[in-house]
Amino acid sequence: MRMSRIVAALIPLTALPLLLPVPADAQIPFYTLPDDDFRWNWGLSGPEAERFGSPDIEVRGSESFFQCELTAKTRTLSMTMDEIRALEDEIRVALNFVYAVNEAMYYLDQSRRLDWAILDCEKYDAPPTSPEKSAEREAEAREKMLRELERRRARQDKGE
Repeated sequence: MRMSRIVAALIPLTALPLLLPVPADAQIPFYTLPDDDFRWNWGLSGPEAERFGSPDIEVRGSESFFQCELTAKTRTLSMTMDEIRALEDEIRVALNFVYAVNEAMYYLDQSRRLDWAILDCEKYDAPPTSPEKSAEREAEAREKMLRELERRRARQDKGE
């Protein structure tokens, strides 16, 4: 049985997208965080979680305008202390902290290695400043800039 010339020509064209590299922007996950404080739970939650003891995993991190704290309890003997510390370190150094926590806790929950986990995030709001303090801060910055300009001019005059 012979393939037609059209089918033979279409086979390489259909395989071509599989061979091309994926653009870098397609590799970055896109997600949006809530507008205000939030709390996400995995595994058991509420009073059920409290009876399972103290957390094995405790990590603090930040992303965007949120300060977050992850506390989690793994199932007994499901992870060694070295595995727990490696997971904490991996989450701690992630640039997108909330996404890394979400992925890790989802994986642990699906693999039945997690009793409970809570990610508690609070939005950081800068305290409002009075117009007097803002003007004072601007004046100090302006003075610092002028001193730096004078120092650079003096250094240029010495070099000439």
